[in-house]
Amino acid sequence: MDLRQLRYFVAVAEELHFGRAAKRLSISQPPLSFNIRQLETSLGMELLRRTTREVALTEAGKVIYREALKLLALARDAEEQARRAAKGESGAVHIGFVGSSFLTRLASDVRAYAVARPEVEVVLYELNSYEQIDALQRGQIDIGIVHPRVLPAGVASRVLHREDFVCLLPATHPLAGLEAIDAQQLQHDDFVLFPRDFSPGYYDKILALCLQAGFTPHIRHKVRNMLTIATLVSHEFGVSLVPASLGKVQLPNLACRPLTHASTPSDLRGIWRHDERQPAVLAMLEQLAAPQA
Repeated sequence: MDLRQLRYFVAVAEELHFGRAAKRLSISQPPLSFNIRQLETSLGMELLRRTTREVALTEAGKVIYREALKLLALARDAEEQARRAAKGESGAVHIGFVGSSFLTRLASDVRAYAVARPEVEVVLYELNSYEQIDALQRGQIDIGIVHPRVLPAGVASRVLHREDFVCLLPATHPLAGLEAIDAQQLQHDDFVLFPRDFSPGYYDKILALCLQAGFTPHIRHKVRNMLTIATLVSHEFGVSLVPASLGKVQLPNLACRPLTHASTPSDLRGIWRHDERQPAVLAMLEQLAAPQA
C-alpha cells in the first residue's frame, strides 16, 4: 500500500465510477484499475464491489476510505511542514547576545525576522562573548552576537554592526558642557569598565584609544554589564568610553559626548558554526548581515 494507491482509491470511492475517477486523476482507466487491484491484493481483502451497473464500497472499503483520508491529510501536512522548514519558515533559532548589542538596529532585525516568520521560534539568551562561544560549541545556541575576540576552530564570524566610541560622564562633570571631548582630557578621571578577561577585544580597544591619547586609564570600577556602567557613571563613580548606541540610555545625571579623535570603532560580530545548514538559522544570519540603508 502506498500513497498513490490510496489517492487512486479515494477518487474511486468518492466517484463510485472508474471512468470519472480516471478523468479526475488525469490518467487512463487501465492503470487506475490495476492500482486498485494491487491495493486489494496487498491488503488481502476486497474494497470495491463491481458489477456491470455500479461500483460500491464494501464494509472494509468504507473503513479504508475513512483512514485513507486521514493518512493523505497527514502526508500533505508533512509535505507542507517539510517545505516550510526547507525555506526557513519553521523550526527554531537560538540567539546569544551581549546586552549592549540590542541597543543597536540588531534588535529590530531580530524582531523583523520573528514577525516575518511567525512559525519560527526565536529564543534569546543574554550571555557575554565567552559564554556565547561555549554555548555555540555545545549546540545550545545557533548564533551569537559578540564583541570581537579570538575564535576557536569551527566557528565562523562576520561584522554585523560598527559604531564609534563615545564618552559617558556625569552631567555634573566639568567636561559635560563641551560638544565633544578629547580622550586626553579624561586622563585624571576614574574609569568604569569591564575586566579584560570578561571582554578582551572590547577592553583592548578602550585601552588603545586612551594610549593613543597619551595615557593609561585608571580603571577603578570593574563591572559586567553596559547598563551598570551607565548607572555607575550617572552616580559619579567615574567616566567610561562606550559604543555610541549606549548613548540612547537616559538616566538622571548622565551625559554622552562624542570623542574628537575616535579612530578605533566598536564592532559587534555574528558567530555561528561553520557547518551550519539549518535554513531558519541561515535566514536569520542573512537578516542580521543585510546592509543598512
